[in-house]
Amino acid sequence: MKRLDKYILKQFLGTFAFTLILILLISVVFDVSEKIDDFFRREAPLDEIISEYYINFIIHYGLLFSALFTFIAVIISTSKLANNSEIIAIINCGLSIKRLLKPYLIGAAIIACISFYLNNWVLPTTNQIRLDFEQEYIYSKKNERYKNIHRQVKPNHYIYLESYNINKQKGFRFSYEIFKGQQLTSKFKSDFITWDTLKGEWLAENYNFRELEIDGEKINKGKSIHKNFGFKPEELVYQKNSTNLMTLPELHKFVKKEQIKGAQNIHFYFLDLYQRYSNPFTTFILTLIGFSVAIHKKRGGIGVNLVYGFGLTTLFILFQKISVTFTTNSDLHPLIAILLPNIIFGFFAYYLFRKAER
Repeated sequence: MKRLDKYILKQFLGTFAFTLILILLISVVFDVSEKIDDFFRREAPLDEIISEYYINFIIHYGLLFSALFTFIAVIISTSKLANNSEIIAIINCGLSIKRLLKPYLIGAAIIACISFYLNNWVLPTTNQIRLDFEQEYIYSKKNERYKNIHRQVKPNHYIYLESYNINKQKGFRFSYEIFKGQQLTSKFKSDFITWDTLKGEWLAENYNFRELEIDGEKINKGKSIHKNFGFKPEELVYQKNSTNLMTLPELHKFVKKEQIKGAQNIHFYFLDLYQRYSNPFTTFILTLIGFSVAIHKKRGGIGVNLVYGFGLTTLFILFQKISVTFTTNSDLHPLIAILLPNIIFGFFAYYLFRKAER
């Protein structure tokens, strides 16, 4: 790496770190002012506020907006070089704009790789700690009872619970239905089911089992029976954003398991999985857009570049949201929904770069 590359890379990464720290510190100040009453009312210990909440708060939002921070850093560092006429001097020395892009791509690669690792192996753990703290000291008591639970445990096998207590691992008014095509072939009902941790099975009480056969209907009743229904207590209730608490290997296993079951909301899990892989590409796209916007000196300086760049970034993020929303309400494949914004804005970033080269 040449001295020029090191100089630009140092400027870029230094601006990234400064922007990241400044914006996150401002966010922490606003969050403290909003939640300080909750901390005092719930008597949250200061060491836990810092170590369990705000450190993980910074990690969460730092990674969530890392691509945006990268974009801001590219705009600021490149605009400073342009305003100081350093870019003109570099080009006059015989270096092309394409060659000038190299240290920015190296910096984007460093940020993207670190963010990818932290997002997929570290963030799930820190998110769990942060959410547990929020549940304990900020929000109301964690919900223990869930109502009207519908699940597809495997293809054509459906369960229903009128209510379920996650602490007692006990459900009320349970039914298990098996279909063949549109035809119901069997139905198991019980007033209560309780998870037996020793046997690893469910204890069904006051049960009724109906099985439709060629020669008629077969009915079996009883007071209690142990049965393996093919699902465990933790599979009954998925907390909101539960996939955010999984590492990448865990998410792969979870999606594969749900796919085998034939889960109806499987596309939501695929969206999360594909999004994790697409985030690094978003970093590169925003880097190229920021570089192309700021490479030439403009009247108004950094401010004009930031406004123009933020307008493009807002369109990018809006298009991502629309694409995801569209796939949840249609048959659009989740992979296409994730790739489409990156492909469109990737070509647009390339167009801006080619325009900047002229």
